[in-house]
Amino acid sequence: MPINGWRGRPAWQTCVVVGAVATVGYVLLPAGGWQAAGYGLIGAACLVAVTWAVAHYRPQQPATWHTFIAGLTMWVLSTVVDRLTSGHAWSLTGDLLELAGYPLICWALFGLIRGRARAQDRTAWVDAGMIATSLWLLYWIFVLGATVSDPVLPWTQKLLAVLIAGGDIALFVLGSLLVTTPGARTVSYRLMLTALLLTAASDILLIAVPSQEFDLDGATDAISLLGNTLVAAAALHPSMRRLTVPLRRPPAFVRPRLILLTATILLAPAVGLYKGATGRAGQDWLPTGIGSIILFLLVAARMAGLVRRIENQADRLTLLARQDSLTGLANRRQWDERLTAAVAEHRFSGGALFVALIDLDHFKIYNDTYGHQAGDELLAGAAAAWGAHVRDGDLLARYGGEEFGLLFTGCTAAEATAVLERLLSATPSRQTFSAGLARWDGQESPGDLLHRADQLLYASKRAGRARVTAEPVAAAAAS
Repeated sequence: MPINGWRGRPAWQTCVVVGAVATVGYVLLPAGGWQAAGYGLIGAACLVAVTWAVAHYRPQQPATWHTFIAGLTMWVLSTVVDRLTSGHAWSLTGDLLELAGYPLICWALFGLIRGRARAQDRTAWVDAGMIATSLWLLYWIFVLGATVSDPVLPWTQKLLAVLIAGGDIALFVLGSLLVTTPGARTVSYRLMLTALLLTAASDILLIAVPSQEFDLDGATDAISLLGNTLVAAAALHPSMRRLTVPLRRPPAFVRPRLILLTATILLAPAVGLYKGATGRAGQDWLPTGIGSIILFLLVAARMAGLVRRIENQADRLTLLARQDSLTGLANRRQWDERLTAAVAEHRFSGGALFVALIDLDHFKIYNDTYGHQAGDELLAGAAAAWGAHVRDGDLLARYGGEEFGLLFTGCTAAEATAVLERLLSATPSRQTFSAGLARWDGQESPGDLLHRADQLLYASKRAGRARVTAEPVAAAAAS
């Protein structure tokens, strides 16, 4: 049952309203200990709400939510420690706690993606590499470049900025994979994605804006608290149980992925145009060039994978179009093609060409007695048993219903008849068949040849079934 909040309203809505009000109250608190305590209380309340929701709803992958709780705990403790150290945002303890939160959150997101996907999509990782490369280029040009090259900042702060940027890029990449992964687009899903965007936005502000000029601790903390609130709301919504469940018939999310990849590929040339327009074309040429090369290589890999997939699908479609789904033999289409080609070839090269039509005896009675499933099993079993006795180069096909065709090349009438006799003996379930064997006369069309084989087949039925009827030897020799 869904969890109810204040005055019977859904708990997740109550969580959003209370969290927003509490965030506004936090911004109004004095800096230092008061803000540290306020942030800790609000963050702890969000963590308790997530823990309670997981225990109440019991999702299929509780470990994913527990990992989220651990990662958010690291981030809440990091901010509390920072605010307790006179607002110095780069204390060693706070740094380590913040960095420890990234692998936990990333692992939780990976659990969501793995839970929603039915099969591993290798192309998704190529897409992830393209997104990561473009985001890293943007981070370097507009965020990290100035920070790393600043001679005033200590190396520890520069390293921390790089590591946080790497963590944010990982969150962006996993978030994009979450968007393109087949799965239910629930309220919980949308709340979780919004929380990820808010987390990334707060980190970008923290890295991009110099702390010496602007004090944005309150703003970044407020954004982070809103993100934590939305994570708690996502857990409190009943749809959180479907967050890690794939769809029964997952749609092909071609359009979102295409839009995302198009924007990603255009980032590198867009950065180059921006640099040229602002008169800074000579700056950051090395990271822009390296990023462009990596992007082009990944695009080439993506195209190669796409071409390979299309080729595999074309091969499967060709096989399905030329193969009988029940017996695995060649279907009527492939039979007609091979017979036409064989007639055309032997018209010029000469040689013997035989066609046999095979019809299982009393198949309708068998079907009515044992059921259609047993009839299908008989057809499939007969095809498998006969296939072991067909010579290499000959073609056994399902002609239609309980009727089969066998195309012989490069043999005599006696050899072809012997093969058919072996097939008759190998027919499973103590069933028999009637067959007619006709030799091509060197002039007639494939249709005429089949008509003569069909007449011989019915001659076998009139003679009592369970036999092979071939043309008289004299007639065959005269032809």
